[in-house]
Order: sequence, then C-alpha cells, then structure tokens
Amino acid sequence: MIQVTDVVKEFGGPLARWRGEGVRALDGVTLHVPPGAAVGIVGPNGAGKSTLIRLLLGYLHPSGGGVEIGGMLPRDYAERHGVAYVPDRVEIPRSWTVRRALEAFAALGEVDGAHARIEREMARLGLAELAGRRVAALSKGNLQRLALAQALLGDRKVMILDEATDGLDPEWVARVREIVTAWREADPERVLLFASHDLEEVERVADQVVVLQAGRVREVIDLAAGRGPVPAWRLEVHDTESAHLVPSAFPGALPVQGEAHAFRVEAGSARDLSTRLRQLLDRGGVVHGVTPERLSLRERFRGQGGERKKGGRA
Repeated sequence: MIQVTDVVKEFGGPLARWRGEGVRALDGVTLHVPPGAAVGIVGPNGAGKSTLIRLLLGYLHPSGGGVEIGGMLPRDYAERHGVAYVPDRVEIPRSWTVRRALEAFAALGEVDGAHARIEREMARLGLAELAGRRVAALSKGNLQRLALAQALLGDRKVMILDEATDGLDPEWVARVREIVTAWREADPERVLLFASHDLEEVERVADQVVVLQAGRVREVIDLAAGRGPVPAWRLEVHDTESAHLVPSAFPGALPVQGEAHAFRVEAGSARDLSTRLRQLLDRGGVVHGVTPERLSLRERFRGQGGERKKGGRA
C-alpha cells in the first residue's frame, strides 16, 4: 500500500548546502507498508518523523528517491481517495463552532451522508455537547478529539496520525485506541501509520515499529512476532528442588544459560500459565517470579537488550 524507496529530503537549496547550512532531514529511508498493517514511527525530536509524514501526504516532495501510496504519487492518491489525517498541531479557524468545522471538513472531503456521519463522530468522541462551542474556547484535549472526528468522517483506506493522542487524558487515550482498532477491523486492507512519543501506546497498537534516528532507519521492530499463539515466559524458582519440578509442570522448559533456577517456559494463554503454575506449587515448588520474555518497546528503544533487526524495511 505504501512504498518509500531510498528517500532523501534536504532543506536549504544548493547555496545553503555549499555553505554547510543545509539540513538533510531524511537520508536514504526505505519502507514498505502492506495493506492491513499498523506501523508506528518513533524516534527523538529531529529524527525526521514529521518530514516523512509530510512526504506521505504530498505536502513535500523528496529530494531523491520515491514515495507511492497505492501505486500513485501521494498528492494524487489523496485527491482521488482521501487520507484520514490528524496533524501534530491542530489548526482550525477559531471562530468556527465544532459543528461548523466538521461540516466544512465533510464538504472538503466530499463525504456522503455528511449529516449522519457528523452526528455519529460527535457522539463517539464526546463532542455532541460541544457542538455549538467555538474552536477558540476548546481545551487542548477537546481540540484533539475534534481533529480525530474530522479524520474519521470519510471512508478512507489510509490513516496517518501525528501525535494524535497528545493532550488526551488516559481514559480518552484508551477510547481512541478502541476507535482506531474498530476502524481497522471494519476493512482488513486499511493501513494505519502513526508517529508518537508514547511508546507504551505504540506497542499496544502497532504491528511493526520503525525507529528513525538522524533521518535514517535505525531499526525495524516486529511487534507481531511477539504476539504469537504460544507466548514465552521467564520463570524463576527458589531452589534446586523447585528447579527439578519445573519440567513436570512445563514440558519443554529450557534452562536459562548461567542461571541455575531460571527457565524459559511456554503457555498457550494466561489461564494455561496459571494452571501450570498451580501444578508446580501443588508439587512443592517455590516460585520467585514470572515475567513475559519479550522486551517492552521502551526497553528495546533504549537499547537495553533483545535482538535488533537492522535495515530499512517495515
């Protein structure tokens, strides 16, 4: 669905580059996002996240390489099919009311059945009571929900979010996650690409994560691989006697190299894990702790361990 090939984006022009004042925001970025994927873009400030998003929307043109969505140039795709988009900075005329803003966005997007869709999204995003309130009077969280409402008005195949949950309280972050998940489930070919500094939220939503650093793809993390049908766990027991009992409750348990009382075990579900732990305890085993084997995205992003998939393909 989305293909980014060896993309370079420079700012400043030839003279600025000659003076050493040019900026290379992206440097040889290659990504492939297939239909149905949810890809998170993370990285420190200045890594190139927003530049990449603006290229995907057709607001910018690459200095080198190519960008396509659905086999078309981004601007052509957006004009023909539309893209659901929430920017990092929401700018809506301050004199408009919430309802007027959604009506304007629906008209610009040529949304069919606009009235019903506006009512639906206002209700879903808690804006119905604010329909007559001016944009200037909205809190940051309400303004962010208005931006999300306009992105959801049309039937789009591609959604691009740039810090879309910034300013929302934890309850609304969770509700937005549910809304976006429902949006994806309504059409298995829909693509979600989003940039965020909230690594825990990225881990909950994304299938894969692209880590940008200094305009390059530092790594691609496949989160879906850690959500397999048989999750792995690290099991630590108290003593040698307990260690001898582990294989009876967890057939195939693998000792952790260099640690006499730690094992890698598998369980088909949380209920299965609980049942096996109960068997171990009933037989006299003493458990120190059980933790998921897969490192969190925050740990991987900070380079605290785990294998890294180098290269630039998502």
